[in-house]
Amino acid sequence: GCDSSSKPTSSSLFATTCRRVWLEGIGKGALLSTLTVGCGIKSAHADEDYENPNIPAGPEERSGLVVLRIAEVAQFQEKILRAVANGEIQDVTVTPQQIVFGTQILLRNSNLGGNMKLMIDNEIPRKMRKEAVGNAVKTMNTLQSISARAAEIQRPFEKEEMLMIADLYRDVRLQLNQMYEYLPPKEKAKYYGYFMAVTEYEKKIAEGTYNPELDGILKFD
Repeated sequence: GCDSSSKPTSSSLFATTCRRVWLEGIGKGALLSTLTVGCGIKSAHADEDYENPNIPAGPEERSGLVVLRIAEVAQFQEKILRAVANGEIQDVTVTPQQIVFGTQILLRNSNLGGNMKLMIDNEIPRKMRKEAVGNAVKTMNTLQSISARAAEIQRPFEKEEMLMIADLYRDVRLQLNQMYEYLPPKEKAKYYGYFMAVTEYEKKIAEGTYNPELDGILKFD
């Protein structure tokens, strides 16, 4: 799962590239969420995916991998909001509208609800499914709450409001980590392996060292 003690990392399909874009845009007051989810989390079950012809095709997402990667997004969002609220990052503007927009894109592109249902139906042990369903509902409600609460604010964020939204992202991270913990050890190991493989794949793309002839296309089967 995602650990709150680590440095912020995004979780889009090409996360490292998105981090670089965010760093380049930070001086212009750009918000991470819009850039992170705008880079696209490609789900096998999403209806709409953004395709950038300048970036090689990414791996198909799997349900447990989607859960881990959205947990990573939530961790990043939480840390950025806390840093901005506490004055640890200068010249960065976070607006309620950006939070609303970013959350809507995140939910649409990841099909998180559908992917959690696949996990529950096909991979989580039967004895844990009822609890897992409740946790999945809490996760979706929390994400919707982030969007709804931000939408109610028709002015710049106050510090307390940014911290409140950060707390909600923390809740999402913890809820998604719990979804991962419901999996049997074999499935947990599989998805963690996917997660690390995608991280390395993204790193090569961002650094410009990806070579399709040497590295091949990242596949999970």
